[in-house]
Order: sequence, then structure tokens, then C-alpha cells
Amino acid sequence: MSKRIVINPLTRISGFMEIEVIVDKNKVVDVKTKGNLFRGFEQMLAGRSPFDAVYFTQRICGICSAAHSVASSAALEDALGIEPSEQGKYLRDIIHCCEFLQNHIRHFYQYTVPDFVRIEGNTLLQTEHTDFRLPKTLNDLISRHYFESLELSRLAHQMLAVLGGKAPHNHGVFIGGITTQATAEKVVHLDSSLQKIAKFIDEKMIPDVFEIAKYYPEYYRLGGGYGNLLTYGAFNHYKDIGTLYVDPLVFTDDGIRPFDEQNIQEKIDYAWFQSPKTTYSPDEMIAEPDRDKDKAYSWVKAPRYAGLPFEVGPLARLILSGEYTNGISAMDRTIARALEAKKIASIMKTLLNLLIPNTNVQKKYELPEEEVSGKGLVDTTRGALGHWIKIKNKKIDFYQIITPSTWDFSTRDENGYMGTAEQALMGTPIHDPENPAEIGRILRSFDPCMSCATHVHTPGKEVKTIQVL
Repeated sequence: MSKRIVINPLTRISGFMEIEVIVDKNKVVDVKTKGNLFRGFEQMLAGRSPFDAVYFTQRICGICSAAHSVASSAALEDALGIEPSEQGKYLRDIIHCCEFLQNHIRHFYQYTVPDFVRIEGNTLLQTEHTDFRLPKTLNDLISRHYFESLELSRLAHQMLAVLGGKAPHNHGVFIGGITTQATAEKVVHLDSSLQKIAKFIDEKMIPDVFEIAKYYPEYYRLGGGYGNLLTYGAFNHYKDIGTLYVDPLVFTDDGIRPFDEQNIQEKIDYAWFQSPKTTYSPDEMIAEPDRDKDKAYSWVKAPRYAGLPFEVGPLARLILSGEYTNGISAMDRTIARALEAKKIASIMKTLLNLLIPNTNVQKKYELPEEEVSGKGLVDTTRGALGHWIKIKNKKIDFYQIITPSTWDFSTRDENGYMGTAEQALMGTPIHDPENPAEIGRILRSFDPCMSCATHVHTPGKEVKTIQVL
């Protein structure tokens, strides 16, 4: 007998998302991931000063706000024909590194670890499921690291504020790099803090993720999805030092190929939007909201590359850069996040060593009389982030944003493709449908944007509420 399970909202994530799965003979046979929050930032930006976009778009998210400032600045630079200096790029990317470190440490320990480790000390940390397999000594050790990670995650945000003024929603990132100068004192401060974070990643975060993996080996076989991977490139194309991480690439069954932005399209077949076309290029149009649309079930649209859904994020980047070869699964995704934290710390160290203190990277910028357009494609903590802008009469005439979670948690499309996370759940065995821990573990491996309390619903029965961390 089929069973319908609804989790709303999925907890220990950023933002709001509902998951609906159909389980038959203890196996997932259908999935819908639902984004229940209408964003509307594209509409809010129309008619504003283009320079507002750098700060306005940061309010999309309190976790990855620096990423939006980086993508927005890149879009403006493309539109205005501005080439930032290398020192400007180093400074902006150092701020971006700080956000990577803050996010990866927080997501692994605060959001992922409680799925596998019993965290004692507060009734708020209790969970409904009982699938905890680590020996008590190891469980207690990682539990202590859970609390230590709070200080390290905060330290990463403090580093961001050294150059960005504050975190989240920094005031530092802007066209040309950042708005302040890196004094020798600031560089020393950043280097000292980075050493503490790198030590924690090497000695605790990476060993902890591999210890957890030993006791949950089936998660190397669960949550794989389509296996299509995409990156816009990260910490790449520096004039003097080349690429420190990964260039823009895609991976399918045909192998690794260069990324071509012309292959990006948005589909709205099953999203609460309407427009003259259900498939269009990101810079072509903005779809209008339609909450009453038939068949639609989410505010999340469906980005596609060459017509296919793609996974983005740390695992995609590590595989495409040749630094990870084990496979694609929920556990590989979780391990990749820890390994990428080490990679980012190394990149940040390199960039800090290249800084020339007291270098001014700013000047006065003028908006052109003619119409111009630009794009900012960057890879951030959760994956590929794109901003597209059109400027007319010195005002924003058009703004489009496709976030990483839109790639990973898209709706299905007219060609029958499910979203990447939806496909990752298909076929998953559910040991106990009353406490479906497998669903949360697989979805959290993508680091989606969402937060708190789980409902499991069976048709004809009362909704059961499960208290989770």
C-alpha cells in the first residue's frame, strides 16, 4: 500500500521548503520538492539605481549574502565594461572565501552532524529517529566538536567583517573589488584567524566526516541523482596566477566539456509562474507569479543546461577539478563539503600572501547614456549563481537571478525530467516511514536554503508532528 509523506518545513536548512514523497513497499516512488516562499527580488529591483543591486540582492539570503554581492558586482562590471584590478579581485575573493568557510563549517556540524550523531545537552537537540550507530566515545567526541564549531563558524564571519564591514550583508564588496583597503594589520589579523580555522578543519572536521561515513556506508549508494555536474568556475582566471580551483565546466555521460552560458534556460512548466513562453533564456524575460496555476507545485523554477538538470555545489566542483573521484552520492556530497573547506582555506592563504597593503582599488563610476547589459556568473558555497542585468536610462530595466538551490531543487519539466534533488530521492529505501531519516539526510547533503519541525501525513489519518533539531 502506497504511503504519502509530507515534510514541511524541512528542518536544519536555510529558508522554507516542503517535501512530498510517495512510498510504496518501503521505497520512494515519487517526489516533489516545493519552495513555498515567493522571492520577487527581480521585480523589486526594476527602476532602481544599478549600484543598489550589489547591496539589495544580498537581502535574498542571510547565509550567502556575500555571494550575491560578488555576482551582482560581476554583472555590473560586465555591463559597464569595467575590469577590476588583480588586487581588487584578490580582496573580493578573500571575502568570498570567508563565506565559504562559515557556511561549510556551519552546515556540516549544525545541520548535517545531528542526522548521525546524538547531540546531548539540550532538549532542543533531541530527535525522533533512533538510527545512531557511532560508539559512545566517538559520538561524544564529535558532539563536542559540534559545540566547538560554533566558535569557528563565527570566526569566519568575523574575518569577513574585517574587510566587509559586517556580516552578513557586507558593505565591502563592490564594483572593482571592495570599498576599503587591506592594511598590514588587517592582513595579519585575517591570517591569524585563518590558521585557527584551517587547524580545526584538518584536525577535526575532515576526520569527523570520514568517521561518520564508516558507520553509514549505505549512504555511498543513496542520493546519487542524475550525475550531471556543472560549475561556472571558482577562484579562476587570475591574470598572474591562473586558476586556483576550477574553470567553468560541465560533466555528463559524454564526459567533461567546457561550460557554454548559451545553453542555460529556465523552464516554468510546474512552477507558480506564467509567461508567453514556458522555456526561455535567463536574460530574455521575467515570468509573472501565478499561485493558481494548474499542475504547478513550487515557486522554484527549473533551470536546465542543454535541456538537462544538473547538480551544482562542492561535489560538482571537486569532481570537475579532478580532486575527488570516489563517486556521486549523499555521503560523497557531505565529504566533499568538508574537503572543500580545506581547499578554500588554502586558496585564501594564497590570496592573502599576494595582497599589497594599503592598495586603493576604487574610483568614481559613471553610468552610460545608452542601454547596456551584463551578467555575473560565479560559483559560491552551494554552487552556480547567476545574475543578469539590463540598464536603461541609468536605471535597472531588467534583473534576473538563478541561485544554486534553484538548480538542485528545481521542479520537474515538460520533458519528464525531475529536479536534481527529486531524482536523488527516487528509489530510496525508507526503513521506518513514521521516522523517515533517510529523506532529511539525502536532502541536507545538497545544503539547501531552509528551517524547523517535521510533519508526516498519511491520507485518512491525522498529521503527525515530529520534533527535530
